[in-house]
Amino acid sequence: MPDAGGARRAAEAVCILVHAHPDFSKGGGETAAYREFLTLRAAGRQAVIVAAADLAGFDAPVVAHAPGEHLYSIAGMTEDRLSWADIANRRALVGFLAELPVQVFHVHHLWRVGLDLMAELMEARPDARFVATLHEMLPICAHHGQMIRTRGRELCRAAAPTQCAACFPERPAAHFVLRRAAFLGVLRRFDAVIYPSAFVQQRFRDWGLRPAMDLVLENYLGDALAQFPRRRTADPALAGSFAFFGQPTPFKGLDVLVRGFAMALAGSSWLSLSVFGCEREDVVRMFPEVVPALDQAGTAINFFGRYDQAEVLDLMQTVGWVVVPSIWWENSPVVIQEAKRAGTPLVVSDIGGMAEKVRPGVDGLHFKRGSAHHLARVLEEAAGAETFERLVRSLGDSVACETFLAGLDACFGAACPVKEPWGD
Repeated sequence: MPDAGGARRAAEAVCILVHAHPDFSKGGGETAAYREFLTLRAAGRQAVIVAAADLAGFDAPVVAHAPGEHLYSIAGMTEDRLSWADIANRRALVGFLAELPVQVFHVHHLWRVGLDLMAELMEARPDARFVATLHEMLPICAHHGQMIRTRGRELCRAAAPTQCAACFPERPAAHFVLRRAAFLGVLRRFDAVIYPSAFVQQRFRDWGLRPAMDLVLENYLGDALAQFPRRRTADPALAGSFAFFGQPTPFKGLDVLVRGFAMALAGSSWLSLSVFGCEREDVVRMFPEVVPALDQAGTAINFFGRYDQAEVLDLMQTVGWVVVPSIWWENSPVVIQEAKRAGTPLVVSDIGGMAEKVRPGVDGLHFKRGSAHHLARVLEEAAGAETFERLVRSLGDSVACETFLAGLDACFGAACPVKEPWGD
């Protein structure tokens, strides 16, 4: 007799629901979600992606974007983008999602999706399986999920209503009690939760989230980058060449890097720093205090502005090291995965997912978070030819496609490749 369970699994399809589309926003969460969509379809799986967007000028709450891709308007959401002020818009989106021929809803982020929408969708589709990937700590921390104090740069190690109220004095402690209850009330209804790092998994467990199933699964880079030829041998001429990839947000530590590099340059004049993702004026606008360090470094620091994501591994192989100087916990920075795939060792802050993903002395080197002086010493150590060559040889790789799909299957309920085409 045919395996009824196997037949059911073969028909399973996945809807990926995410807070943004990478055609309009280049953040790590939306990029990871879209790469999952492409990977599932390339593997013969049924998958559709539905992403939030600013759809000004469109009357419909959901519009087609590309085959298997849809955008929904966030115009009816509350200011904090955690729920819907326009109930009619929310119900229209729930109706669209509930009618999709899928058995699994995989949600990346709850921001710009909505706690209320998820609760209503779960009621509308009790037959479906619900999985969440938590890329950051927004449910735990109202400060953009960064777990950094709003005054100064002090790290927060555990959320508590009184501490949260100290960061947001305009809100009473009771607000944060209710906020935690609202998030936990929805998150506990998910069948599985995926964490991109063991660090963030432990943070959520300590906070009180114990779903029926949780799994640490690194985000996959996608087939195109995964097939990129890695650097296997070190060019000693690149040992003193460092690079930053990303945006100049207040938490990315670019100011720490500029000051630390200028200090290292004073004793090692052959060093160079390439900054990809922003221009000099962007850094000065956000961190005016680094102007003296920029002037001191002169032409040793070069800014290359925004870059094409498809070229990132090529760019990483033009330098010796990738530096990730973030001052927040960084659960699983995609730049670390990209650098590993390129074969480029890393210098990272010694906290959170950065410390977890970069094994000191194997994948790269650590420096004390926020310390420009310690970073300067580590950069000088990294510039040594012997250190550089050794780490290029020992550097690990990012997650393989087979491992990634197996992890998804465990959470989705062992969804299998389809044998018939699926209409978009």
